[in-house]
Amino acid sequence: MTRCGKSCRLRWLNYLRPNIKHGEFSDEEDRIICSLYANIGSRWSIIAAQLPERTDNDIKNYWNTKLKKKLMALLPSHHHNQQNPPPFISD
Repeated sequence: MTRCGKSCRLRWLNYLRPNIKHGEFSDEEDRIICSLYANIGSRWSIIAAQLPERTDNDIKNYWNTKLKKKLMALLPSHHHNQQNPPPFISD
């Protein structure tokens, strides 16, 4: 498969750079993401700037697939009917 320049650039930025951290997010990363999301919303590139080893795309995907659900499980059941994700919940 031949990749165009834009595809190559995005692959480098999101997957191949040597300083990118892959794998599980730490509890500290979870706290940072939740806190920033509560304050600024889904501005993933700004959130990613606080976690330099993570990409904005990785953080967005993590939020949408795991972290939002994890936070919903911590809320009392009457909050589960709300459309918006919960505010940051600290330990």
